[in-house]
Amino acid sequence: PTPAPRTHNTQREHNRIARSLPTSLPPPDFPRPQASPVRMSTTSMTVRLPAVAAARRLGMAKSAARGARIHSASCTISLHPATVAGSSRSATRLRSSQPRFRPSAFPLAPAAPRRRRHGAALAPRAGWNDFEWGTATVVSNAPAAKEGGLHSIVVQVDAALAKGYTKPGMFVQLRTAEDGKPAFIAIASAPDAASDRFELLVKSTEGTAGELCALPAGAEVGVSPVMGKGFDLSGAPAAECSTALLFATGSGISPIRSLITSGDLKGRDVTLFYGTSSPAVTAFTDEVAQWEAAGVKVVAVTSPTYVQDALKAVVENVDGAKTCAVLCGQKEMTEAVIEALTAAGVPKEKCIMNF
Repeated sequence: PTPAPRTHNTQREHNRIARSLPTSLPPPDFPRPQASPVRMSTTSMTVRLPAVAAARRLGMAKSAARGARIHSASCTISLHPATVAGSSRSATRLRSSQPRFRPSAFPLAPAAPRRRRHGAALAPRAGWNDFEWGTATVVSNAPAAKEGGLHSIVVQVDAALAKGYTKPGMFVQLRTAEDGKPAFIAIASAPDAASDRFELLVKSTEGTAGELCALPAGAEVGVSPVMGKGFDLSGAPAAECSTALLFATGSGISPIRSLITSGDLKGRDVTLFYGTSSPAVTAFTDEVAQWEAAGVKVVAVTSPTYVQDALKAVVENVDGAKTCAVLCGQKEMTEAVIEALTAAGVPKEKCIMNF
């Protein structure tokens, strides 16, 4: 017999269908209201905004945060009516145009000190002008070499200023006019508490150095207190470093000469590598015999050979544990010499310079 048709539980079927539907449905996509048919053309106007608002409008929020005093500012804005009907804040939008202003129109306070990323303020760096200028008198001015424009200039300074010269390698600043640019000149004579005269080796070049070389005896120049740390040999005493190698190029012989004549190298085996472009431009050639008599071996190096090349020829004989070096001259020379010496076992801290 034909089975009777199956009856459905209406409530159970309704629940099954409901469970198969998503739990949430997207909102219906109703048509958005059309803009009002009444339209207005874009209008530009200039308004004055308060300090903070002006800074924000002009992209100067950072300046305002750093304390810039912006009392008010003019800013051109454009009014774009979106709709006429209704009263809401979104009915009218304000859009800032590219600001047109002169920097002088904004009286800014002095900028706050720059800060590192971790927030610590950068300490102000002391300059070379934090002193009172004194006066020096030119005693003599004579060529120090046949060619090259080197001059040996002797100046007389105040006794109190002279007492500041305590170590070979120190220097002074000199200027020929109150508003002139100073020249940094190493002192070529040895420290002498009983003397008020400094001997200087100056190369005639454009600027203050050339002006100094043209001064006659009796001329007055501005002079600074004695500056610099000089050649500090305290970290390389003669008991530990019985060998001292000296390196100088050009006018860099000036502070090296003060070290040789000071007597601070007594008790050491001293060798000087002195490089110049030619014998005609070499200063203090008349003193070489005296230096050698005092126990200083002088290795004269002239172009095309370099001082560092002369060292490399004998560096294998250097006992790094018992050697110190004193250098003054071109950067390329000092870097190459220090590299060769450290490779030979000389500690870098025993390669001494006056700056």
